[in-house]
Amino acid sequence: MRHLASTYLLISSFFFAFGQDEDIVAVVDDLTAKWDKQASSLEKYTGLRYYCTADAYRTKTTELLDKIHHYDTLLYGIVSRKYADSNDKEAEATLKDIVTVEADYTTKSFKEFLQKECEGYTEIEENYKDKGSKYYKEVEKLEKELSKYVVTITKRIDLIDEHIHHLKLD
Repeated sequence: MRHLASTYLLISSFFFAFGQDEDIVAVVDDLTAKWDKQASSLEKYTGLRYYCTADAYRTKTTELLDKIHHYDTLLYGIVSRKYADSNDKEAEATLKDIVTVEADYTTKSFKEFLQKECEGYTEIEENYKDKGSKYYKEVEKLEKELSKYVVTITKRIDLIDEHIHHLKLD
């Protein structure tokens, strides 16, 4: 409970730094659309190859995820106040989904997961490249694991975006 109170204070301070002219719903929509596009590439082996070998792409991906987490934090403060004022069920569901993304799919955990996937990519490229069907089986296995993780994150991000359209945020 004390952790939740500390988190709320931190989030509240972010909220006050949030510009009044900025429409958080529009920003979250934009970030969600950008993530959906990035994720559709990243969940494929070719996207993983690009992530593992291109510093600029890797940086762009993690910066986008950092922005999503930043705005989720701001959104959490806004929705928390709405929930405190009204006990709105949609606000409660939104808060739960934000907590899930912020706890289970942090940028750090994302980078750690993809680092392991990059190690798998390197192993496949070094050990199976010239082995025909074995190569494609290994690629398929890695891509399946990668896709599952990226799709799960994407569903959570999309769900938060859907929730905020049902809330009347002040």
